[in-house]
Amino acid sequence: MKYAKYLESYSTEGVRHIFKKACTVHLPKKPTIHVLWAAFEEQQGNIDEARGILKSLEEAVPGLAMVRLRRVSLERRHGNLDEAEALLEDAIKNAKNGSESTFFSVKLARQFLKVQRNVGKAKKVLLEAIEKDETSPKLYLNLLELEYSGDVQQNEAEILACFDRALASTMPLESRVTFSQRKVEFLEDFGSNINVLVATYEQHQKLVKEQESLKRKAENGSQEPDSKRQRIDDGSAASGQMMPDMQANHGGYNYNNWYQQYNSWGSPNTWGQYSQYGQYYPPPPT
Repeated sequence: MKYAKYLESYSTEGVRHIFKKACTVHLPKKPTIHVLWAAFEEQQGNIDEARGILKSLEEAVPGLAMVRLRRVSLERRHGNLDEAEALLEDAIKNAKNGSESTFFSVKLARQFLKVQRNVGKAKKVLLEAIEKDETSPKLYLNLLELEYSGDVQQNEAEILACFDRALASTMPLESRVTFSQRKVEFLEDFGSNINVLVATYEQHQKLVKEQESLKRKAENGSQEPDSKRQRIDDGSAASGQMMPDMQANHGGYNYNNWYQQYNSWGSPNTWGQYSQYGQYYPPPPT
């Protein structure tokens, strides 16, 4: 790789000879050098050659997400969106497990949403992925990002439906509490019906109480916490699974401001010193 870099200023054919010898003789299954060779050929305008290098590598070392994504990005850069879509759909179809299928489903949805500006197709991909794996917080978060990308007031029903789908899933309780909290946040910021907000807050308190009960049982040694018993495939909580745009949209959700406490929406009591934007709710009444 250093030799090829050195020769770039002197001889294009020399660089090509180094890459070709490395990839066909010495390192036929080393992905990094093949990817660099493909990038070099693309820089020289040899798109078919770059395409062939990546395809041959994938055939020699199947199952590498990096290589499939590089093939997708090459097609996208040169306007072949149908081929990029087909490559991602094939990756979803032939995924070895749910986690891999979810990964490529998110990539395809983002391709539709961000590149093709087709919200309907992006939503369809995510909903189909959720049917296959309803325990993945990443899928629900990407679906929420999609709904948030439009007018949140016009999309209120769709956003609430997404929250409800997540809350009705078999995700670990810890993840469902996070989504429940964010549903309250959404209704506080954008909701149009106070009755829905009150009902959602009450439902959230029940989930928090259930979570606290499980924690107490775990501390007493009777059972493990829900988060340990039900590990999601990618090994992280819902709050860590946001796509970059989702993080931008929800970056302020840290519940820093405190609300007055209310009882039955009137006198001070336990309605909620919950901080605006998602950090702490009070423990439910005992």
